[in-house]
Amino acid sequence: MERLIEFANRAGRRLRGMIHQPDGGAAGATPGVVFFHGFTGDRMESHWLFVKCSRALQRAGVASLRFDFFGSGESEGEFCEAGVESEMADAEDAVQFFRQQDGVDPERVGLLGFSLVAGGVHARALVLWAAPARLPHLRVLAEAFSRPLPGTEEFREYSGHRVSMRFLDAADRLDPLRGVASFTGPTLIVHPERDEYLPLSHPEDYFRSSAANVKDQVIIPGADHTFTSVAWEQEVIRRTVEWFRTHV
Repeated sequence: MERLIEFANRAGRRLRGMIHQPDGGAAGATPGVVFFHGFTGDRMESHWLFVKCSRALQRAGVASLRFDFFGSGESEGEFCEAGVESEMADAEDAVQFFRQQDGVDPERVGLLGFSLVAGGVHARALVLWAAPARLPHLRVLAEAFSRPLPGTEEFREYSGHRVSMRFLDAADRLDPLRGVASFTGPTLIVHPERDEYLPLSHPEDYFRSSAANVKDQVIIPGADHTFTSVAWEQEVIRRTVEWFRTHV
């Protein structure tokens, strides 16, 4: 079963998404996963990678929630209004909303973060896809691939989006490794071998810093940042589904 949903974040803004639940009326509550999309992404992600993974989890008996952060996709707000702090708050609010859904076991919820990961959310297990271990790379991207907007120093244009310099300033101050160093649940790190933005030092740093008793690192040979190949995405989804089936 798939159903469109919306819920209010703590600021009262409407966030929109999709819940997938296993078909067939399985007895009792099922485990679940909340998806966090990347910078300038949305709840479908590149070549519908999140949709495909949610449906694979659904077939495996695992529910999931895909949602758009405030200012992204179909959720309320403009991207230039969003910030790292608002995304972290949205992540917590989404997990709380998902735990309250009928048929979802609130004690068996995992997290999947792609590219820009919201941290500090309690969960049973964690999977990271192409995740940055150091967020100042966003400023490097902004300087290399964006351009100033005429008449303002507050925003830059990046890939058709207005990006707030506040967002980039806040990202500079975050330390994603601190979050993974305090998370002890099973952690899977999946990274493309030829990520054009994040070299292999990023997953290596995550793996070394992880406090998880059960952890693994998978490098997808030849893959780019968004795993843009049928073979690459199938391998990523297979590994992810296996991890959550085992650990949530």
